[in-house]
Amino acid sequence: MSSDKVRGTIRMIDEMGKGASLDEMLKASQPMKSISQLILPHLGDMSYETLGVLAGTSRANVYKLMDGRSHPEQDVLLRIAFTLQMDVEETQQLLKSAHRSQLTATIPRDVCLLYGLLNRLDLMEMDEVLREKGFKPLWPEAKT
Repeated sequence: MSSDKVRGTIRMIDEMGKGASLDEMLKASQPMKSISQLILPHLGDMSYETLGVLAGTSRANVYKLMDGRSHPEQDVLLRIAFTLQMDVEETQQLLKSAHRSQLTATIPRDVCLLYGLLNRLDLMEMDEVLREKGFKPLWPEAKT
């Protein structure tokens, strides 16, 4: 069992011990949302093709992602999150739903990404911060 699951279980047992009702605990343990459930509320009028262009991936890859047929790399998901201006919690859920590592405070690049999410930086601003701090940007570097 992963340490996150253990901590979550311990937290739930603690809440039950403090008198939380079964209904409260069941509500708190809702199943993980799908990738499409996390992305769709942020799309508005944006097409999958536009999302793909803005996030540096293809329309086909966005369709596969939304259909659950693809779990892209962490940086692709992060580009989507920054493009859609997702918050930290939504981004962490997106990464988890795609079976990718969530951002942590123990990895310096992740700290920069968390900073960008918290401060609502757009994708280009985030990449500028990453470059300034000496980290790999989210947007793929052009090959020369």
